[in-house]
Amino acid sequence: MKDFFDELDKELTWDESSDYIQEEVQKEINTNEEAKKSEVSENKELVIAEKSNREYMPRTISNFPETKFYLPTLREGYTRVIPIGWNNETWSKNMNLFQYGDDLLLIDCWVQFAEPDMLWANYSIPDISSLIQYKDKIKWIVITHAHLDHIGALKHILPPLGMPTVFWTKLTIWIIKKWLEEARLLSHTTFVEVSWDSTERVKIGDNFSLEFFRVNHSIPDCVWIYLETPGWAKIVHTWDFKIDFTPAIDKPADLSRIWELWRRWITLFMSDSTWSIRKWFSKSEKDVWETLEKIIANHTQWRLIIATFSSWISRVQQLINICDKHWKQIFLSGRSMIENTAIAKELWYLKMKPGAIKKMNPKMMEDIPLHNQIIITTWSQWEEFSALTRMSEWRHNSLEIMKWDTIIFSSSVVPGNDRSVYWVINKLLALWASVITKDDSDVHTGWHAFQEEQKIMLNLVNPKFFMPVFWDLYFRTLHKNTAVSIWFNEENVLLQDNWSIIDLAPNQTVFKSRIKMPIQDIIIDGNGIWTANSHVIKAREKMMDSWVLVIIYKANSTTKEIIWNIKIESRWLVYLDEVKLVHKMVFKKAKDVYENTVSDVPDIEEKDLVKIIKTDLENLLLQKIERQPMIIPIILYI
Repeated sequence: MKDFFDELDKELTWDESSDYIQEEVQKEINTNEEAKKSEVSENKELVIAEKSNREYMPRTISNFPETKFYLPTLREGYTRVIPIGWNNETWSKNMNLFQYGDDLLLIDCWVQFAEPDMLWANYSIPDISSLIQYKDKIKWIVITHAHLDHIGALKHILPPLGMPTVFWTKLTIWIIKKWLEEARLLSHTTFVEVSWDSTERVKIGDNFSLEFFRVNHSIPDCVWIYLETPGWAKIVHTWDFKIDFTPAIDKPADLSRIWELWRRWITLFMSDSTWSIRKWFSKSEKDVWETLEKIIANHTQWRLIIATFSSWISRVQQLINICDKHWKQIFLSGRSMIENTAIAKELWYLKMKPGAIKKMNPKMMEDIPLHNQIIITTWSQWEEFSALTRMSEWRHNSLEIMKWDTIIFSSSVVPGNDRSVYWVINKLLALWASVITKDDSDVHTGWHAFQEEQKIMLNLVNPKFFMPVFWDLYFRTLHKNTAVSIWFNEENVLLQDNWSIIDLAPNQTVFKSRIKMPIQDIIIDGNGIWTANSHVIKAREKMMDSWVLVIIYKANSTTKEIIWNIKIESRWLVYLDEVKLVHKMVFKKAKDVYENTVSDVPDIEEKDLVKIIKTDLENLLLQKIERQPMIIPIILYI
């Protein structure tokens, strides 16, 4: 597979004769379909056969904690729904489990921003510990779209679950291929491409029948899923969506086809609650287009830097069209922006003239007037190494913010990240740059449904039961209130926590189990998988709060007498002016405690001696300087 980053070292040009990815897509899809397709029935339903076990050598480590929990027995004819991760979380770990008979189906798998108490962890992922024992029954994972909150944990959960087959749309396949390739899992993963334009059912195993519906979001190839089981359960899940009648590159959502779901008597409707707090309708991409064009057309001095998410393909297309019209040159900054743009271009989701986009390079930018330079850069709100953050600190290898540059934040602030975002803005303003956000002008629109859009979908689907999903209880309760305001039966609204178990009966009733599957916060720290309450995290918390004090003894192995001066090392515990005083105090106490204890109990075990030293020193420091560091006594017997 080509390295898209290296390919763009040249420049992004439009060469129809070198459509490498298109050929590779078709080649791999054909191969997978031949291997997976057993037969096509008269009603053209796709039947996917079970795949055999394969050996693989993943780069990632999948050491999920062991658990002895077993799912309660599912009664015959019932369909089970378990939200594994997306509720009561900010930018949650999207994952759903559906069960009928012995078959289990997963939909989506995300990474979550590391919470403040997950000290120095990379990110968090869904806890699938209780599912690993059922890996022979989990043969499929369905992905709704290519955002990290829906695909990011695949490389961690595929190996422990036995490499189940992955169903997703074309763009989603190729955005995630790079991830799986780096994790050494690409050649061991089976993909099946689905289409949101097809009205044909996809038969998965013996018990699941799926249909995909086109909806709008902030990335192409985003789908709703209709799921049906032999137990008369008919489930619709929107995942992330909005209603946009004038999108940038997508077609508008197929509302007429969605309305036809009403005739099927939907049992359960699971719908996105992200922007339940927002009234009326979300803005259209057309509004953003008009605002951006006005800004770019009237920009006649210095550079224009537009910060957005690397997956916002439609925003890139808007800027390509605007810049082509007004004779501006686009430069890309940020690896993920370059890779996603290259993939979208090769798959024909982006259309442009040769040379319309170039990778940012100081030499290539020298001959272009500053006011004709449009720089599209990544802006991650949770990583200190995002391109815009490095620019604001003059750490970017290709660009330094100049006086009177204009930066447009064409993106939203993730709740909880406000402080870090304003920190970057302050840095830019300190460099005499101008900043434009969506609060100043329509330079961005949300990608989730507002209240009126939620009402439209509730009316179109008209389900018997409704489960608001995604984000914390406050947002889901607001979504519930919106449903009740249009005369939805409040008793039929299900507000469920993660890992709660819901069984749908054939007679269209719901059974809420009192049993919850046990979950922990699973973190990715380097290449390892750990729990957020592990001893390492607790030790980091202790060190962060109170710092570290190390006392090193050298003693005679026979008499246990101290034979050398005690060495004291402290980190971040004491200020420069008090080092001598505190260390002198600690030295005397450490020496007295050791000698007195050994004198009173000559045969004391080392672990008990260390415990006594720690306790006495903790009490001393708390009394004298009101600090409680992590104390590490080390005894070296010579």
